[in-house]
Amino acid sequence: MIEQLKKALTTGVGLALKTWTEVEAAGKDIIKKAQLSEKDAGHLLKNLKKSYDEAQKKMEGQVHRLVQDVLKKADIATSDDVKSLKREIQGLRKELKAAQAPKGAKAGKAAASRVRSKAKPSS
Repeated sequence: MIEQLKKALTTGVGLALKTWTEVEAAGKDIIKKAQLSEKDAGHLLKNLKKSYDEAQKKMEGQVHRLVQDVLKKADIATSDDVKSLKREIQGLRKELKAAQAPKGAKAGKAAASRVRSKAKPSS
């Protein structure tokens, strides 16, 4: 019976949906009812904590994948998508600026020479 209870407590989804306080309380209840030694009780709680942590990580990963799938299907941009677009825009701005620089420099010189020629007094 104790083994069945341990298995029930350490199953993935059931364990992941409980808080550690609930799992610990259930473990202590099992320890009390089974009259386990202090050593066995410590092992049980340690194993429960390990199983609980693993279940939490696994559930977190599953939820993350599910959210990513929903975002992808809903065609909603993620923060990574937005960051990628920002980097692309910055790169395009640099390219545009570099492409316009020679034109701008020539136009600036032409404008300056026009201003100088207008400034000369007519004879």
